[in-house]
Amino acid sequence: MKRKYWFVLIAGFCLLISGCSESVPEEIQETTVPVTETETETFPETTEIPITESESETQDSAEYAEERKLMEDFCTEFHGQLIAPYPVLIAENTLYNFENEAEWLLYEAEKFPERILGTITSEEDLITKVRPLFIEKEGEDYIHRIESDYVDVDGVKMKYERMYPPYGTEYYEKFDIWYIQTNAPMGTREDGVMFATPAQPPYFLIRGSDGKIMGYF
Repeated sequence: MKRKYWFVLIAGFCLLISGCSESVPEEIQETTVPVTETETETFPETTEIPITESESETQDSAEYAEERKLMEDFCTEFHGQLIAPYPVLIAENTLYNFENEAEWLLYEAEKFPERILGTITSEEDLITKVRPLFIEKEGEDYIHRIESDYVDVDGVKMKYERMYPPYGTEYYEKFDIWYIQTNAPMGTREDGVMFATPAQPPYFLIRGSDGKIMGYF
């Protein structure tokens, strides 16, 4: 199931409530969120997050430049524009302004110790290889709920007919990029009641030729 247009509207909000503790690329501009005089909460002092040698080397590599150009082109076509700048709340009161969305997606991809999953041969192969990553990021309980054919209704498990499969995928041949997201439970319960679960689906962007993780949201 495609997520092209509404994503642009909510991406910024979702990112502002996300956080991480890993290192941040050197060129990312750090901005401290101001506290007005009427606010009484005191924020801790912010410190610059160190950059590891491997990350610095990645930023300067020709491979990174090539991948960034690919992702910039992909994001431009995927959303109809390249979102830039791309602010992300890293620390409690510190915004880091990534130059654009592609830079942030690659930054998130670099957090995975093993980024190469192997050539993606089909939609089924993609799901098999990416499912453990969803479990790693979202937890087993989350994936169990996504994959289950039952929903909880006042403490009772009720079977339902799905409107969409547990995973939505799409292959963008022009970029050799696979898109895969989870689909929250939605459909018609066995008692005839239709229901939907509002949710921002997490997704991965995977390169087809070698299964390299190119982005995670």
